[in-house]
Amino acid sequence: MSSSKPKNKSENKTEKQLAAEKEQFGKLQLHSISKSITSSETPLKEKYARNIIMGTHKEGGATTFWSFIINLPLSSDAIISWKFCYMLHKVLRDGHHNAVRDSHRYSRNVKDMGVLWGNLHDRYGHIVALSAKFLSLKMEFHVKHKVIPGNLEATDETVEREAGTDVNKIFDMTHELLDYLDAALKMSETVWRQLDANAGKSTTPAGQCRLGPLIPVILDCSWLYHFSVKLLFKLHSCVSADSLLGHRERFRDLFNSLTKLFDRARETEFFKKVIQIPDLPDSPPNFLRASALAEYVRPVVVMPNEEPYEEVEDNSQAPQMPQQPYNMLSQLGAPDAGFDQRRSPSPALMEAETLRKELEVIKPELQLLKTEAQRCVTQLKSQVNRLEAELEDQRTHKQMALVDNEHLRMEVGALRQATAALPGVQAGYQEADGRAQAAELRFSQLKERHAELVTSHADLLKKNAETVRFLSSTQQNQEELATAKQQLASEVDHLRQENRLKLEQQKQEIDRLNRELLEQRAALGEVHSALDNKEMAGSQMTGALQGLQREREELLRCLREKEGEVSSLQQQAQLHHSSMEQDRDRSAREIASLRQQLQQQLAINAEQRLEIDRLKRELEQSRAEVSRANNALQSKEMTGSQMNSALMGLQTEREGLLRSVREKDAELSSLRQQAQFQHTSLEQDNDRTSREMASLRQQLQQQASREGELTRKLQEEQFCLLQCAVVEAEGIILDAVSKLDDPIHVRCTCSPDYLVNRAEITLGSLDKMQQSHVVYLGNMDDASGLLRAVTQFSHLASDTIVNGGATAHSAPTDQADRLTDSCREASTHCLQFLHELKSRATLQRADPTSIRYVMRRILTMGQDLRLQGQDVLKEELGEMVDKEMTATSTAIEEAVLRMDEILNQARRDTSGVKLEVNQSILGSCSDLMKAIHMLVTAATDLQKDIVESGRGAASVTEFYAKNSCWTEGLISASKSVGWGATQMLDSADKVVTSGGKYEELIVCSHEIAASTAQLVAASKVKADRNSKKLSTLQQASRHVNDMAAIVVTSTNHGQRQITEREPMDFSGISLIKVKTQEIESQVKVLELENQLEQERVRLGELRKKHYQLSGTGTPHGGEVEGG
Repeated sequence: MSSSKPKNKSENKTEKQLAAEKEQFGKLQLHSISKSITSSETPLKEKYARNIIMGTHKEGGATTFWSFIINLPLSSDAIISWKFCYMLHKVLRDGHHNAVRDSHRYSRNVKDMGVLWGNLHDRYGHIVALSAKFLSLKMEFHVKHKVIPGNLEATDETVEREAGTDVNKIFDMTHELLDYLDAALKMSETVWRQLDANAGKSTTPAGQCRLGPLIPVILDCSWLYHFSVKLLFKLHSCVSADSLLGHRERFRDLFNSLTKLFDRARETEFFKKVIQIPDLPDSPPNFLRASALAEYVRPVVVMPNEEPYEEVEDNSQAPQMPQQPYNMLSQLGAPDAGFDQRRSPSPALMEAETLRKELEVIKPELQLLKTEAQRCVTQLKSQVNRLEAELEDQRTHKQMALVDNEHLRMEVGALRQATAALPGVQAGYQEADGRAQAAELRFSQLKERHAELVTSHADLLKKNAETVRFLSSTQQNQEELATAKQQLASEVDHLRQENRLKLEQQKQEIDRLNRELLEQRAALGEVHSALDNKEMAGSQMTGALQGLQREREELLRCLREKEGEVSSLQQQAQLHHSSMEQDRDRSAREIASLRQQLQQQLAINAEQRLEIDRLKRELEQSRAEVSRANNALQSKEMTGSQMNSALMGLQTEREGLLRSVREKDAELSSLRQQAQFQHTSLEQDNDRTSREMASLRQQLQQQASREGELTRKLQEEQFCLLQCAVVEAEGIILDAVSKLDDPIHVRCTCSPDYLVNRAEITLGSLDKMQQSHVVYLGNMDDASGLLRAVTQFSHLASDTIVNGGATAHSAPTDQADRLTDSCREASTHCLQFLHELKSRATLQRADPTSIRYVMRRILTMGQDLRLQGQDVLKEELGEMVDKEMTATSTAIEEAVLRMDEILNQARRDTSGVKLEVNQSILGSCSDLMKAIHMLVTAATDLQKDIVESGRGAASVTEFYAKNSCWTEGLISASKSVGWGATQMLDSADKVVTSGGKYEELIVCSHEIAASTAQLVAASKVKADRNSKKLSTLQQASRHVNDMAAIVVTSTNHGQRQITEREPMDFSGISLIKVKTQEIESQVKVLELENQLEQERVRLGELRKKHYQLSGTGTPHGGEVEGG
């Protein structure tokens, strides 16, 4: 019981120690990720990148790496995303082999990040999207092909074993490799393009931030190129070359892109210190030649060892980082000394655990040491190859320098003789000066190459010594490295001796050329002053053009401002006009309401007047009553008091009515005053509105005049731009014409197919330019379309002219002269058309019709040259004759049998007149088929007689090859006869089933008669006049013509029987209806005559095309399908 407690205690301490080590490892990884993947536009810190990579080897995967990466702001910062892609690429290449599998789980996240940044217009967005696409392809490829590591450093046997022997699998793997390489090259091209667009430099931190991720891309590209070459050679050994044409074209494009990438990186200062890039061959491997695989040399990209990039860190803000990644791994793997003292008393178990951990740490270190040793050997071999290539380049440059020096001597002598006589001496001086400067540049390059060669020798010796010291610790590779060292030492000594001899010879040559250059500079001193004057004039023109450009921008800005002002004024005027209309409507409504109230008041007043009149009448009546009352008062004093009270009441009522009448009059006068005031204010508003409208119209007129002036200036500026574009186009055309007379261009050749393609595209661009010309004449404010069309046309026309001359170099003499003359004529017409575009006087009548005519002639010549390689081989003509005659005979026999079947079917399905007509037609057709069969049999016998009597000692094949024209005519005639019989069979079947036309039978009969005449004529050419078989053939031909005539007669007769109709009934029809039907019949007759004329024209064109195709040797089967 007492022994179990210490054991549990030791196990708890071990778990705590492992947890602490894991926590420390996580902190180190997090610190390295936060230090390497930052938002600053600086290069990735290699020290922390190595820590992350070594962490994947310690962990055995990339789980910890991805657990921290998913928390980075990849969707909000493009620079962080760019550095993350770089770091992920390094982890996939140099990390643990399980890092590919762990990273593939997050492939969806990488793709989404690429899609997000691809839709955003950010500085790094586009290259982040392309990098994400490349990394996704990389992960998918290595997950699918697990035997190929992430750094692609696999042997050829491994790749071939992975590809297998199945052609489909090889196809798929080749496509995957080409897509892999294409994605890498597209990302690299975009990075270079953005760097050039931003005027960035590789020596700045921002430039190195962009260019740093291209280092592993270049390493991947070298291996991808090698694997693609191997698999393409393997495919060509299994599959026909024609089916792999697309693969070869795509590989050629990728090869050109890879060459540009290597050349650009090799010339960049940043890559010179980091990576050594080999030279690719001038052309891709010839996969059509199997022996080219033995000549192929794999391009080896080498990264020399560099000291780790150390950086001063703030120890208070970051945990203490070890100086070397291997020491860090040892510290992470080794247990703590103080902890060992406090552990349980089982030292053997803990010592074994410690040794196991140390062994796991040392394994990747040993593997890295082996890899570094192999890289050093490969580096030394590549340096030797590079030195040999540089020596060969120096020999070539020396020969070129001698040739250029001789040319310069001849040109300087010619220039000195022609200085006083030729007016164009300045051009010669400029050319001589340019060539002299080029020669100086070549000499300086030779000097630099010599200096680099000496430096490279010293570096090679240093690296050789370092390699010996470095490989002393690895006994397994010691013998191989010693052998390589001896070979390299002997080769270096040999190269040193050769370089010394070449250096002395080149120094002597350089001194001699320098003396000659001094003499040439003295002779060209006067030319420099003229060049300075021209440069000043050019700078003045450039300044003027920049001034015009600024003025154009100011005018455009003013125009946009004025357009904004005009639109705002128009909006204000519309708002004011709408408010006025609203006020006017509101005033009208108020006036209408006031008028209605006034009418109501007047009606009320009228009623009140009527009431007053009634009251007045009542008052008069009251007065009369009063008078009667007074009279009665006098008579009746008893009722006096009552009458007085009634009178007082009436008087009070009268006064109240008068007071109400005065109040209504006052209200009526106030309403009249209000209406008058409203009318006055409305008139004032109308006057103010009219004045504002007049001022707005005046402003609009002024704005229109300013717009007209700006439009005129804009048109002048657009025409100036058009003139500049036309001048540039003329220079392009003149350059193309000059290449026709250039002796160097004689070595250039072009295929007729490519010339036809260029000519067709040029004709299309000519149509676009003509359309743009019409559009520009309609609207001279915008010449952008015409500028694009002129630029495109000039490049395409020059390309057609140059390729026409190159095609003429490999064509027959007569056709070559005609093609070259057509190219010169095309250039003349192009220059004439461009000259007319430069002047306003001739701009309207500029017409490219002559250019189109010449281009079509060039297109026709290219098609003629292309068709020369498409004729049937002479040796195949004999077999074709026998096959065609046999096929024709078989087809006619089948047609006879089929005709009998159709006749039996017609007897079963029809009756009466229809049956009689079908029997007559089918019987005549069957007789015609039998006559054709007799004709073909007679032609076959006559043909054999001709061959046997005419071939002599030669074979049948040689006889047909010797008489190829006659043989082709015989084949064409045989095909025509067989095709006519087949068409007649189909037409007869359609007529019997009521789905065809009788006219088709008539036409087929005529066609068979013509084909028969052609076959007889073709056979008669070589036959003996006294031959019995010839007379038999002629009789068979006449019999076929008679049977064809019978078919026509029976067809016409049957058609008349079927289409007979009763006479028209004119009873009960009026004169007007008869006249109307007569007019309709005349209209229908005219329409039918018009259709007949059109069909005759179409028939003539079809016959012309048939004769043309027959003349160019087009197979008859193609004519039938086209018909």
